[in-house]
Amino acid sequence: MTLLSPLPYSWRVSRYEEQLRGPGWESWVEVPDIGRRFNGIVLSEQEYLRVENTYLAAAVRFAVATSASLFRVAYLGRQDANFALTPGQLVVRSDLGAIVRGSLRSELDCALEADNGRMQISFGYDLYMYVASDTPCEAAVAGAEEDGLWLNPGVPLALWEEDDA
Repeated sequence: MTLLSPLPYSWRVSRYEEQLRGPGWESWVEVPDIGRRFNGIVLSEQEYLRVENTYLAAAVRFAVATSASLFRVAYLGRQDANFALTPGQLVVRSDLGAIVRGSLRSELDCALEADNGRMQISFGYDLYMYVASDTPCEAAVAGAEEDGLWLNPGVPLALWEEDDA
């Protein structure tokens, strides 16, 4: 991603271990998958929302760890009628929930940079969330992992159109 200056620490956040991806493995990736069967398990709305909430909690943990309370819309691709963001717009940390949910649901394509320059966040295909910061954020990483998310360190931020992993 060329829109933001690189920060020394970065992670790709995912709901599953990367080693699981491969031939024969099926994965749900969006709201319309609710009610469908994957690997012998039916995805419920409750499970989808539980996972979505873990991403939201992770984003907030990183924001708190970096003292980020205000974010600038650094990149804005598509957005549906539920959003009216503009490039450069400032949003408060309490708005992260709607932005994370919208991004995971493919309603929004954006990247945010903390106004203090200490954190960045973007989203990709297959429920990937990318986070970068100026500190290692050990407590945020540990909290996200305790919630069941997988964090791959050293993966730079990506946008939807760049994210073909």
